[in-house]
Amino acid sequence: MSKKEEIICGLDIGTSKICMMIARTRAGGSLELLSSGYSDSAGLKKGVVVDLEEAAASIRKAADEAESKSGVSVDWVYAGVSGDHVQSFNCHGAISVEGKHHEVTEEDMDQAMHAAQSIPVPPGREIIHALPQEYFLDSRGDIQNPVGLTGSRLDVNVHVVTCDSALLQNLVNAVNKAQMRVNRTVLQQLASAEAVLTPDEKELGAAVIDIGGGTTDVALFVKGSIRFTSVLPVGGAHFTRDLAVGLRTPIEDAERIKKAYGTVIEEKIADDEVVEVPGVGTRSARDLPRKMICDILTARGVELMELVKKQLISSGEQEKAVAGVVLTGGGSMLEGMLELSEQILEMPVRQGVPRSVHGLVDELCHPVYATAIGLAMFGAQESGKGRKRHPGKAGSTPLFINRLLSWVGS
Repeated sequence: MSKKEEIICGLDIGTSKICMMIARTRAGGSLELLSSGYSDSAGLKKGVVVDLEEAAASIRKAADEAESKSGVSVDWVYAGVSGDHVQSFNCHGAISVEGKHHEVTEEDMDQAMHAAQSIPVPPGREIIHALPQEYFLDSRGDIQNPVGLTGSRLDVNVHVVTCDSALLQNLVNAVNKAQMRVNRTVLQQLASAEAVLTPDEKELGAAVIDIGGGTTDVALFVKGSIRFTSVLPVGGAHFTRDLAVGLRTPIEDAERIKKAYGTVIEEKIADDEVVEVPGVGTRSARDLPRKMICDILTARGVELMELVKKQLISSGEQEKAVAGVVLTGGGSMLEGMLELSEQILEMPVRQGVPRSVHGLVDELCHPVYATAIGLAMFGAQESGKGRKRHPGKAGSTPLFINRLLSWVGS
């Protein structure tokens, strides 16, 4: 491998699946996917590690598959973070510009970002992202890069994402136990957005809804910057459990039935269509109307999208998402979810699949791989910047802090 190339690895640690994506940066800064690894998840619930040994074994299994396909050994990963312990808010910082001729420097930008992050963080929580939204120079806004401009006061609006320190460390420990280290932790919906949103959508205003196994992650972009993020503790596994309870069938069979016969569009079901549903324990199988399956899944789908709608309304910027919504993640593949989401959110909705990456074979053009590919894309961007970045860029927690976390408990 030439000196201009670097191995980048994205690791999506989800409630229902573990996905690893190995890629390399190419001359010119582009990214090429080399291989992927996939395993069913164990030891996690709603994005949180609940069994270290099981979680590490699942991560290692996905890593082994990816490494064997590419012949590349992975040491460092960009790991996705989710779970309802993740919280975010917008804040503001300001400084006086006192340099030569009052020209704004990169140091001024850093100081403004630092001022915005000076608000107290509750004990047991830490900042994982501080993302600049917009700079103001002497009250003139809509500035993305003020370096070189002249003014006396520099303001910045910032989106800050925090998480539970102990739960983050548990995630890092699971990666360590799988014989790898965490280069950077990245909020999963930011990674998904990187993989599925177009630059035009980010600029015009768009929301990403990533329906995972245990959580649904929401992110709203306006004018090219992140304006709102949230995590809902509801995902595809809840659809499956609803079926298991409603049909009185084992979880494994409920998942199979959901994938094979699940829909939230009743019009596509014939009146006499039935599905064989295995019983629990020694109980015999029964033939049940497919419409019963549809009713159960639709109820959960409506509830989830109503929660998403409330989150977008709470952002105060829902109307600015003129490009609509991009739905991604494995849970978005349920038949009819696009139409149901469009109806409830009252916005145009499209399916989000990874895009604009070399080596993107048909197998990987699937919503389930969006986060892992987006994590690799974040890593490639960071590599291209030579790791000289301002606070607030993707994964803005200082690198030495993330690496310290990674080595603690290893």
